[in-house]
Amino acid sequence: MSEKEFVEKIGPLAAQDMKTSGVLASITTAQACLESGYGSTELAVNANNLFGMKCPLSGNTWDSVWDGVSKYTKKTNEQKPDGTVYTITADFRKYPDILTSIKDHSCYLNGAMNGSKMRYEGLAGEKDYRKAAELIKAGGYSTDIAYVDKLCSLIERWNLTKYDKEDTGMSNSSLVNCTVKSPNHSGARTHAIDRITPHCVVGQLTAESIGGCFDSSGVQASCNYGIGSDGRVVLCVDEANRSWCSSSNANDQRAVTIECASDKTDPYAMTNAVYEKLIALCVDICRRNGKTKLIWFGNKNTTLNYSPKSNEMVLTVHRWFANKSCPGDWLYSRLGDVANRVTAELSGSSGGGTTSGGSGNYKTGMYKVNVGDLKIRKGPGTNYGINDAITDKGTYTITEIQNGSWGKLKSGAGWINVSTAYCTYTGSASGGTGSSGGGTSSNSSYKTGTYKVNVAELNIRKGPGTNYDTDDSIKDKGVYTITEIQNGSWGKLKSGAGWINVDKAYCTYQGATSSSENTAASSRSFQVQVNIPDLYIRKGPGRNYGDNDFCPQGVYTIVETKSAGGYTWGRLKSGAGWIALEHTKRL
Repeated sequence: MSEKEFVEKIGPLAAQDMKTSGVLASITTAQACLESGYGSTELAVNANNLFGMKCPLSGNTWDSVWDGVSKYTKKTNEQKPDGTVYTITADFRKYPDILTSIKDHSCYLNGAMNGSKMRYEGLAGEKDYRKAAELIKAGGYSTDIAYVDKLCSLIERWNLTKYDKEDTGMSNSSLVNCTVKSPNHSGARTHAIDRITPHCVVGQLTAESIGGCFDSSGVQASCNYGIGSDGRVVLCVDEANRSWCSSSNANDQRAVTIECASDKTDPYAMTNAVYEKLIALCVDICRRNGKTKLIWFGNKNTTLNYSPKSNEMVLTVHRWFANKSCPGDWLYSRLGDVANRVTAELSGSSGGGTTSGGSGNYKTGMYKVNVGDLKIRKGPGTNYGINDAITDKGTYTITEIQNGSWGKLKSGAGWINVSTAYCTYTGSASGGTGSSGGGTSSNSSYKTGTYKVNVAELNIRKGPGTNYDTDDSIKDKGVYTITEIQNGSWGKLKSGAGWINVDKAYCTYQGATSSSENTAASSRSFQVQVNIPDLYIRKGPGRNYGDNDFCPQGVYTIVETKSAGGYTWGRLKSGAGWIALEHTKRL
């Protein structure tokens, strides 16, 4: 590693430490460069010890992040008062990573005593790097008369003051969709972030509504983030500040608190959108705070007595600090899965998703969906786009498992997460009988006729497959006529609006369209007079469908009608689309 590369590595870590220690990042970085030879010393290479920190230190009563056990033994030169140099074998602190070494060094600078006085009093919060260097020298850190000048020279050579800028402070998540700031907080944290505390807000609220719960000083409560029932995120208290959320000052000082929309009654279930966004938000919080692992112990005493390593984040819950059920049994039972999936994402696995017990042994077969909105993705992981969603809590056949808990639907519709947070394994699929799982019909074939749409939003595509662009979507859960089947389960809409996936995951087959029905439909055709100049022609029967064009004034033949959104919609014989008949006069 070159000197420049070392500086660029240490500078951001020192800036991260400065957020909580108050020790200038420029000073920390310069000391690391000077004392480790830009990371080349034996201690730096073998023990991640950049500052020569010995196991026993004078006045070692200060709070330390060193585990108190890990050590590296080496020979070192010492000097007697008369100047005589001699060699001893000494134990030095060994750290799991560089950031822990930096944090422990700052703990020493902020806590070391000289008799009854702080050895480096005034260092924390000092903004002038030369004054900070002088305070360190005056406290007896080094006997080198040129120590201050050496540090300042390094700071100026590498422009290390750039790491002292305020914009290196704690950031907020980029996943935030809206901001409703709460006045209820204690200002800057007094502890580094090493916990995440999810809550249930008790109500399927929007992100904005969650923010509105805490926007008054009279409430005396707040949170850092809130997740609405549709998965949108609100920022209420900056991540750098302590919110009032857990009934515990100590916990809130070190925890990012997240209120999650939930049902109003036990077990306070949450939508899939909330659950997935909670995982994504936890991943983001961990990454920005330098954490590579999220831990759930599931036990209050174990958790609160645990000192997280510099790369670890720990989950805590409100019920441990107050007589409350928060975050509810629904989420509480899934926190093991949350921790496992977040850690998997942080480690680079696109899938994640082990069981709450951490086995991660998922297999092909039949799975019962337990949530009301399970996303179907284009590939085995949350980094893949969404094809659609399963909303019927049915049983589906999984033919392949990848990336831990991601299962491929037999229907070909895509991949779902079969984690115990969402699904229950019900057994192996029957051998080649074409079972109803996996979104196939009982005979594994689809046919023309009428289909009832069962999902809240079903994409209409320009052709028979997900490789075709989306024209619009069906949002009324209505019944539609399919005139042609292609590519397995893709049906062509009689209206001419495009193609939909009539897979069991999305639709229910109602029956064939008989010739008598067609005749009746034809006989029900009628004409209307359009008298307004700006009547929209919609791609489907509803205002939620896109506009094709305007319908000029004149007489038109209607061949089909549907009711949706408070209007009666008529399909134009020309095939141009649908118009609202309330704006016409029947002839």
